[in-house]
Amino acid sequence: MTLSFSQIRSLFVRNERVSVASVGALMLLAMVGMGMVSLTVLNGKAMKGYALNKLETEREQLVQDGEVTDMLSLRARSMSVVQTAAVGMVKPARENITYVVPVAVVAAK
Repeated sequence: MTLSFSQIRSLFVRNERVSVASVGALMLLAMVGMGMVSLTVLNGKAMKGYALNKLETEREQLVQDGEVTDMLSLRARSMSVVQTAAVGMVKPARENITYVVPVAVVAAK
């Protein structure tokens, strides 16, 4: 069984056309796939950046709140506030003082 030159040539030409279409389709599919992967990766990075910015803003707010709390605490402990608050205090009379003695409780079974 011998094939002529034209039969072999038509076989390659036909396969070449199919292979060009196949390669073109595969290239298009690969480009779409790579595009989807790159969009997914970029979307993930953008979401992480958004979350990071949100957390940084929340941290700054908490630091400011902590500084305000520290300032109020220091102001409340200052000597002038303590002296001002002590002005209204009165020493109790001896009959108004009650001491609490420890009570020993024995557990019963």
